[in-house]
Amino acid sequence: MDRRDFFRIVSATSAGALAGGCGRKAEKLIPLLVPAHEIVLGEEQWHPAVCTECCAGCGTLVRIMEAVRTVERNGEQVRERIAAIKKIEGNPIDPVSGGRLCARGQASIQGLYHPDRLRGPMKRTGERGRAQFTGLSWDEAIGLTAEKIARACAVDPRGIVFLTGPSTGTRSLAIGRFTAALGAPPPVVCSLADFAVERTAAKMLGWRARLPLYDLSNAQYALSVGADFLGGWISPVYYNRQFGHFRQGRREVRGKLVQAESRLSITAAAADLWLPLRPGTEPQFLAAVARILLDSNLARRRDLLPPGVLQTLQAADPATLLAYCGLEEKRVREVTQELGESEAPVVIAGASIVQSNSLDALMISHYLNLMLGNVGKKGGVLPSAVTVPTDSEIHPTTEALARAKVVLMDGTNPAYTLPRSSGVLDALGRAEAVISFAPFLDDSGAWSDLLLPGHHALESAIAVAPTVSPRPALTVATPFVEPLYDTRAAENTLADLARKMGFEYRADTPKDVVEKVLPAGVTFDDVADQGGLWLEPEAGPPTGAIEDNPLELSAAAFEGDAAQFPMQFQPYLGLQFHDGSGSNLPWMQELPDPASSSIWGLPVEIDPKTAADLRITNGDMVRVESSHGSLEAPAFVHPGAVPGVVSMAIGDGHTHYGRYASARGANPLSILAPVWEKSTGALVLGGTRIRLSRVGGPRSWIQFSTQDRQERGFDHR
Repeated sequence: MDRRDFFRIVSATSAGALAGGCGRKAEKLIPLLVPAHEIVLGEEQWHPAVCTECCAGCGTLVRIMEAVRTVERNGEQVRERIAAIKKIEGNPIDPVSGGRLCARGQASIQGLYHPDRLRGPMKRTGERGRAQFTGLSWDEAIGLTAEKIARACAVDPRGIVFLTGPSTGTRSLAIGRFTAALGAPPPVVCSLADFAVERTAAKMLGWRARLPLYDLSNAQYALSVGADFLGGWISPVYYNRQFGHFRQGRREVRGKLVQAESRLSITAAAADLWLPLRPGTEPQFLAAVARILLDSNLARRRDLLPPGVLQTLQAADPATLLAYCGLEEKRVREVTQELGESEAPVVIAGASIVQSNSLDALMISHYLNLMLGNVGKKGGVLPSAVTVPTDSEIHPTTEALARAKVVLMDGTNPAYTLPRSSGVLDALGRAEAVISFAPFLDDSGAWSDLLLPGHHALESAIAVAPTVSPRPALTVATPFVEPLYDTRAAENTLADLARKMGFEYRADTPKDVVEKVLPAGVTFDDVADQGGLWLEPEAGPPTGAIEDNPLELSAAAFEGDAAQFPMQFQPYLGLQFHDGSGSNLPWMQELPDPASSSIWGLPVEIDPKTAADLRITNGDMVRVESSHGSLEAPAFVHPGAVPGVVSMAIGDGHTHYGRYASARGANPLSILAPVWEKSTGALVLGGTRIRLSRVGGPRSWIQFSTQDRQERGFDHR
C-alpha cells in the first residue's frame, strides 16, 4: 500500500463518493456496529475508547465518520464504504486524561491503519531471526500452537513462559488465568515501563505494590528527584495536567518546582531550578536533604520515622554527601529550607533512569514525605487506587527465559528491550517454540515460530485499570468498528487454544470485570456509554505498617573499567517512542525530539566540554562503545548535558518493525551490561560505562530547527 492509499483510508468523502465506477453501488466492508440508516453522511460520531500506547490507561473519545476506499476486486476498482476513525482525544470525564492526550495517544490511529499490520496468522518458513513467514488459517495456527504447548505441558508446565506488557486489565487477567489453567508459572512482565522499583518501594511503605500518586496540583513546593514526570515517566498526560494547575490553576499561588536529575529532561527544563546530579547519587542527595530538615527542625513528623531509619539519616553528613553528588551545599540548603517552610510541600521521586541503588532513593523520598507530614494529605502523596489485581511475577526476564521451552509474548518485545549481553536471542533461539500475539512483525516476532496477531485496541473490547488514578477506576471500550483484517482478540485465541487442548478456560470480559465492582444503581451499559467506571476514593489510613527496613546509602554500581570506559551512559524513555513501541508510527518519527529537535532519527547527547575535547560538532557521527558492544549515531552537543555523561533516547535501532522503524538509527539498549536492580529485577539503564569517539562528519541527520536556542553555556547551577 502506498502513502496515497494509506491516507485515503482515513479521509472524509463527499456524497458522490458512495458510488463506484460505472454506477456500481458501494459495498460496506467494515461497517459500524449500528444500523446503516443511523449513519448520516458527513456527520461525526464519538465513541469512548481506551488508549493502550502506554500503561497509564487514559480514557479517550474516538471521532468516526463514514468514508470510502478503493480496492481491486476481480480485476476492477470498486469503492467500499467504511467507518473511518478520524481523531482521538481524551475523555473529559476520565480523571487521568481529563480530556487531554499525549502525542503517542494521538498517533495511535496510525497503528490501526498501518500498512504493515499483520493481516492474519503466519508460520515461520526460514531460520529464526530471518523474519520469513507464510500465511495459514486460524484453524491450522491454533492446532500447531496447541500441539507445541501440550507437548511442553506433558514434560513440565514450568517450561512455559508467558511474557507480557505492564498494563493491567482484561488482557492481563485472561493471560494469568490461562497460565494457571496450564499449571505454568504466572506471567512475567517484560517491560522498561513497568516501574517495578517504584511499586516495590511503595509496597515497603505498606501500599501493597501500588504506585504512589503525587497530588502536585494542590502542592505549593515540589522537589522532584529522578522523575521525568512531564516526559516518559508513568503518566505524562496526568502529570502535565497536574503541573498546569500547580503553576497557573490558582490565582493566589504559583507552585515552585526544583528538579534534581542527572539529565536536563523535559521536567528539568520546565523547573524553576535544576540541580544536576551525578548519575546514581539520588540516595545521597535525598539523605542530605533529610539531615538538613532534621537539623533545621523542619521535619514536622519525625516521630513517624522508624527508629533505624532515623538513626541512619541523623548519621548522614550533608557536606560530604553533596560533594559526592557534585552539588553546591549552599544552594541545596536554600532549597531544603524553602521545602521545609512551605505550607504544602511534596517530594516526587522516580527511577526514570534505573540505577542499582534506585530503591534506596525511593525509600528515602517516602521517608521525607513522612517527615514533612504530607502522606495521605491534599497536596502530598497518596497510594494509587487499585481496581484489578495482577498475578504477574517481578524478576529478571532472563531468569524466566533460561527455563523456557515454550515462550509466548503479548505486549512485549524482549529482543529489543533487553541488551544483547543478557542472552535473550540465545534463549529465543533454543526454545522449542516461540509464539507472538503482536499485531506487527517486530524484533521478537522475527524469532517466533507462529504469529497470532491480535486486534488493535480500537477494534477490541477492553477494560484497563489506570496505572495512577486518584479514584478506583476502570477505563472501558466496546467495539464500534469491525476488525480491518483477519485478526483475533488474544483472549479469544487463548480460549480456542484451551478448547483444542481439552481443558476448561474462560476469559473475563470487560462486563465481567466491571460488574464485580459496580455500585448500586449503575449498569454495565452506563459504564460502556461513558467509557469507564470511576468510584469514590477509598477511606481509611493511606499506609499500613511501615517496616523498619535497613537503609543503605550505597554507591551506584557501574559496569566497565573506568580507565577504558571513562564516561557514563544513560538510555531513557523518551516522549515520542517511550520504550520503542511507538517508533513504527510516522507521526511519532516526525515529532521533533524535545532536546535536539531531531526527526526521523535520534542522536547521542554530549556535553560541550567533551565535544570540544573530541572535536565533535552537531550531526557528526560518533561511536559509543561499552564492553558489550558498540553503536553509531549522530551527535547532539547539548548545552545542558552533565559533563562526562552521555544520554540517548530509546526508540531507534529495530531490526524488524515495519517500513518506518526497521534499520533506522541505533538501539542504546543493545550495548548495556546485563545488570539488574537486585530487589525487583528491573534492568539498570544507567549502569554501563562507555567511551566515545568521532567516526565521521554529518550523515543523514534531520533537525526540525537547526538553530540552538541557547546561545551561551547553560546555567544549570
